[in-house]
Amino acid sequence: MSTMTVGHAGPWTEEGYLALGETTGERIELVDGSLVVSAAPASDHQQLDRRLANLLEDAAPDEFEVIHEVNLRVGPGRILIPDLVVTTRGGEVTMFHPGDILLVAEVVSPSTASMDRVLKSHLYATAGIRWYLQVEPMTPEPPVLRLYELAGSTYTEHAHAGPGETLALPEPLSGSLEPATLLKRRR
Repeated sequence: MSTMTVGHAGPWTEEGYLALGETTGERIELVDGSLVVSAAPASDHQQLDRRLANLLEDAAPDEFEVIHEVNLRVGPGRILIPDLVVTTRGGEVTMFHPGDILLVAEVVSPSTASMDRVLKSHLYATAGIRWYLQVEPMTPEPPVLRLYELAGSTYTEHAHAGPGETLALPEPLSGSLEPATLLKRRR
């Protein structure tokens, strides 16, 4: 995780952030006037992310969409890009808001672990997003899944699942997740 200030004086605003336009190869997030830049995740992270998206999409009612890497405004001057969101908004959306989100998911990467586990968790909770799913890769073992539920303005662990266990998904999603399925190709 690094802060990017090259070619810019002073704190970044939401308008300045959005003027950057779309980026490829790196994730740029806005947190309290600073840009937080991380490189594109490794291929194993991307595979977990895609497989999780497929499973969540299968579990979601028709009125929900599962979308990768969206702009999510969690507060003034705070725009994060989660790995996945489950949302009721479809179509062309440039900026999502907490009220649009049923569940936000992050696959923890070694380079962004503190951001995913601490800062993003805190910002998602204070924004009022009810469910936060954290995927902890344990290569070569199946990942550990932790589902947090909003309690006031913080998250409490609702459920977790490690190798050989199952994580029940919250309503209105149906079904459950087995960590080992995130390591397997769908047939």
